[in-house]
Amino acid sequence: AGHARADEIARLRRQQAALAAFGSYALGEADLAKILAEAARICAGSLNVPYCKICRYRSDENDLLVEAGIGWHDGVIGQVVSVADASTPQGRAFTTKQPVICEDLRHDTSYVLPAFYHEHGVVSTIDVPIQSMDGTPYGVLEIDSQTQQDYDEHDIAFLTGFANIVAEAVNTSHR
Repeated sequence: AGHARADEIARLRRQQAALAAFGSYALGEADLAKILAEAARICAGSLNVPYCKICRYRSDENDLLVEAGIGWHDGVIGQVVSVADASTPQGRAFTTKQPVICEDLRHDTSYVLPAFYHEHGVVSTIDVPIQSMDGTPYGVLEIDSQTQQDYDEHDIAFLTGFANIVAEAVNTSHR
């Protein structure tokens, strides 16, 4: 048990350092597209998953557009959308303003998944909402894995920290 505890502490320290480094990066970078791409890269790497995406809510279409990401095939970023309702993990996180954990999508029948989940072999996912302090919704930050994962409150806290920095970067870029 001691070795597992040491691994957990090391993982949390790496995540804390990654979050601090990203915050510094985001404060110094004016290009929102670069900030979103870097957030996706660091989140995927820090949680040791192949995929991460940031979806932007489009009110006219009532959907979530994949605005940035890492690991996805061509044709996903900037093109793939999902409806902004409870039928998808990202839609559920967006509409409820609460994190959504799906440890095994193969056995969770409460979702109607967009095709790219199956095309990429996504099994586990976490979605956290991205919204500014004034409550304005931007979208969702999602990590995805091809293997079943047991995510915990530390993973949610880590991703929520990233989502909060992204929300501030969005606010700053719109001023």
